[in-house]
Amino acid sequence: MQAHTSPSAAPPVSTSAKVVTPDGRAVPWEGFCTGPAVLSREELQDISHRLLGLGLSEVPAAAREELEPYGALRCEVPAVVIGAATSLKSCFEADVAHLAQGTSPDDFAAYNEARAVYLAGPGDLVVGRTEPWRQAVAQADVDAVEVPGLEFYYLTHALLTQATAYETAGPSAGLRRVVSRLREAPHSVVRLFALDLEAQILLVWMRRTAGLARLRVDANGPEIGRRWNHKTTLYPTVGEAEGMSGAGPRTDPDELLAAESRLTPFHHEFGIALPRVPGYSISRSGASPAEVAARVAGAARLLRERYGLPLGCFKPATGLTGSRIRTGVRLDDDEALGALARQAMETEEDYVLEAHTDYLRHAVRGYEFILAPSTHVVAGRLADGATLQITRGSVWEGSVYIDESSCRNLGVTVEQFRFVREGMRSLLAAFEGGGRSLGFVKGGVDFAIARIGGRFGERPVVGMQDLNLSSNGAEYVRAFLREAREVRGAGVHAATKVIRPTGGTDLPRLKAAVAAAGAGEYSRAITSVPSRWGLVAVASREPQEAAEAVLALEERLLAEGLVRSALRHAG
Repeated sequence: MQAHTSPSAAPPVSTSAKVVTPDGRAVPWEGFCTGPAVLSREELQDISHRLLGLGLSEVPAAAREELEPYGALRCEVPAVVIGAATSLKSCFEADVAHLAQGTSPDDFAAYNEARAVYLAGPGDLVVGRTEPWRQAVAQADVDAVEVPGLEFYYLTHALLTQATAYETAGPSAGLRRVVSRLREAPHSVVRLFALDLEAQILLVWMRRTAGLARLRVDANGPEIGRRWNHKTTLYPTVGEAEGMSGAGPRTDPDELLAAESRLTPFHHEFGIALPRVPGYSISRSGASPAEVAARVAGAARLLRERYGLPLGCFKPATGLTGSRIRTGVRLDDDEALGALARQAMETEEDYVLEAHTDYLRHAVRGYEFILAPSTHVVAGRLADGATLQITRGSVWEGSVYIDESSCRNLGVTVEQFRFVREGMRSLLAAFEGGGRSLGFVKGGVDFAIARIGGRFGERPVVGMQDLNLSSNGAEYVRAFLREAREVRGAGVHAATKVIRPTGGTDLPRLKAAVAAAGAGEYSRAITSVPSRWGLVAVASREPQEAAEAVLALEERLLAEGLVRSALRHAG
């Protein structure tokens, strides 16, 4: 998708804009808070030369030298918050995919800008440009810098175009305020979703313009985002697996899985085999349709022949929130596998085909959890506890905080709880041990506690399924938990829930409704992007109570006409 050709121009968002879907259709870009303009690689190359005197290939090295990954909790140090969506997670492509399918997009750009305000402390400087963002800052004790560039999908792209006109901008221009804040408080940290290439260009320029020795960034180092923040990290390629000796149908499946894990990129680099389910990576970049089809078919054959598995799960390597996942794929269905290969050809993304997981489940009033716990690194340290995901199908829709004393209340055994935390501890040690540091300051890992069948039989397996090595949804349940414990005491637990607001449900209206529905619970409306996406939170004494309360809150909002649907009691 091409942006405007002139990086310094900033026309208003077109109400008649269209985007081209992967299958070549032009569809209207309607109902978004931003336009669909996305800077091309050539335009980013030109901007990088103009701002830094560097080609794009030289930027990561400059970022390693000039930016310092620095994990900091809210209020620990002054912060500049830039809640930009990221190209590392293909946010724009995910919204376009929804348009192509005729389903409601999330508007990742708008909700990332708006919800990031909740991670700012009193007096922090928060950068944004959308109406949901304005409403969030109006209800927060923060300083706000509103910037132009609403025609651009990514906030970083808008800021980069403004940086090229910095020398001629007036003294009140947004970027001048940001640079002045960094110059006045050089110990500040810039908090953002992920340090993608666009953010690296922007922040290296900010450091140089502000005259700082180094610029602290509350995001992982560039290598983590570029090399490790995708699912293929956990899986060997089909070719590598096929070349492995001694892999027969009589090989113990656990030994076979361990041997294949030694072929993964992560093991090659760090010598550590992370716990996972069987599966294989499928490289799309530069491959012909026939090559991709052969790789998909080869992955399906290996899962059938080596592990006796009937079903698979097909995932984009950099997908966000679980969207665009195809579950229950018959591994002996040539037609279905061919359709997956054609899906993979629509973009330049890599994919994985892994075992289909029949998650263990735990029911609370009106809802049944799949046991898909997540563990996290916060401020460079293994975070307390874990979270259990609220999901709609394969899509993440919220988090419930659990700890060792309460995990059994939601069906996770103490042994499983400790196992997933040790998995994250191993990941942290790999990135930050052995005499090197990649700047791992935040991120999460999603696990499956599931039966996969085949030669594994009915026994449950526990394995990593997704690496979210950037800002993630659990940051918000953890931030809310800290807030709730300051008010209600150390013993409370918390849950968040993604909601789908109606067109008239802006943040002030949602906040008033959540306050009226409190009924003794400690609750909060965090974000609302009308017609698209919102987030609410509730705290209670036990995790199942928090989960039931936040789902009941969503139901009440549905009854009042403030949201389009409710997960609890949904068929």
